[in-house]
Amino acid sequence: MYHDILIPTDGRTNTERAIDEAIELAADQDATLHTMYVINSAAIAPGITFADLETIGQQAVEYVRDRAMEAGVDRVEQCVTHGLRGDSILRYAAENDVDLIVMGRHRELDHLVRGSVSKQVADEATAQVLVVD
Repeated sequence: MYHDILIPTDGRTNTERAIDEAIELAADQDATLHTMYVINSAAIAPGITFADLETIGQQAVEYVRDRAMEAGVDRVEQCVTHGLRGDSILRYAAENDVDLIVMGRHRELDHLVRGSVSKQVADEATAQVLVVD
């Protein structure tokens, strides 16, 4: 049985399946759903400000919250934070006693250079991790 489920989101459409899975599990388990967006300041593009990224992050977690509430999940915690994605996800999970992390996997060339966030989290998390393609 899961009590606290974390779904990190980056606001991209390829996380939809992971979001769906996390919401379904939270509804089935009567669990608290935690949704987070990590602003990676190292990857900021020219012309984009931190305020822009915070707005994007807030919209991403509110999207998950709204979908979860529509599906009958009553308890949703939201977090927008700055840092390295994998490290921030792991720290949040540990600090909030998360017992399941549900993540989407990105199939981009980017992960070959910087490493896969989902792999880092799966390798280092003390909670169970479900990676959704």
